[in-house]
Order: sequence, then C-alpha cells, then structure tokens
Amino acid sequence: MKLFQQTSAKPEFEVVALAELPVLYRVAKRLTLSDADAEDLVGQALYLAAKAWTKFDGRHVRSWLIQILRNEHLTVIRKRSSRPETPIQDVVEPQEDGFWEEVAWRAVGQDLLREVDLLPEDYRMAITLCDVEEMPYDEAAEALGIPAPTLRTRLFRARRILRAKLAHLSPETQP
Repeated sequence: MKLFQQTSAKPEFEVVALAELPVLYRVAKRLTLSDADAEDLVGQALYLAAKAWTKFDGRHVRSWLIQILRNEHLTVIRKRSSRPETPIQDVVEPQEDGFWEEVAWRAVGQDLLREVDLLPEDYRMAITLCDVEEMPYDEAAEALGIPAPTLRTRLFRARRILRAKLAHLSPETQP
C-alpha cells in the first residue's frame, strides 16, 4: 500500500489500520494457526503500532505492521515457553464470512491452505506473504527481517514441498 507516496501528509493511523486489517488477520492466522490467538495478536500489534505511529517514517506501511505483528508473536512464544499454560478446551465458534469465501476457494484451495499450515513457520510465512498476500519480495523480506535472497530460497523450498504434497490433485496424475 503506497499511501504516503501519493500525498505529502501521513494519513491517520485509523485509516491505515482499517485498510490493512484483513491482511494482518490472515498473516496472524498463519502465524498462530488459531482464530482466537490471531485476533489477540492483531489487537496487540495494532496497539503497539498506534503508540509508535508518530515515529514511523511512512514507508512500506504493510511491512512495518507485519514486522510488529511478527515481533509480538515471537514475544508471546517466548513468554509461553517461560511460563507454560494449561490448555483450555477448544471452543468451536461459527465461521465468519471472510476473505476466503469472497475468493470462493475450491477444494484445491482448501487442501493447499491446509498444507501451507503444516509447513515450518519460516516457509509458511514466506508463502503467506508472497503468494497469498501478493507482497513484493523486498517488502516481504523486510517484514520477516531477512535478506531477499533468503526469502526467495524459502519460497523455492516451500513451493517444492507443496507441489510434492499436492501432486495427487493434478489432472495429469489422475487415472
């Protein structure tokens, strides 16, 4: 999102946050693999971003927000490992109409997302940012805090794993 290159003044935080909310939630869902944890993570990341908004230079707002989201996720993981929690029984909540219904994924899309969720976090985040969210490589690399060549390597490996796992869905392999 290039909000700052088109205007001379930085827009209100709320305008930017609302525009990026769907992306932040989808990325958080891929990080946490849980609806409730993703909502908590997005809320905390937006709180931290709002506090730092006046210090933000305005470049690559999506990458900046995802970086905050990712850093907060790592903080939560560190806290949980130092203070183990007793898991509460999962509560089944009704699915909300969201992005995936708008895109109208077919069975292949669902299988693909299920396999993406099973990838190691480094690969899962590279695929999520570049292939699902269609972020440019340089912005995705910045959001993940890695060099662009490392991101490309992770994408190559993640795509190779996904191709192997989903080969049975290809029409060429069907009898």
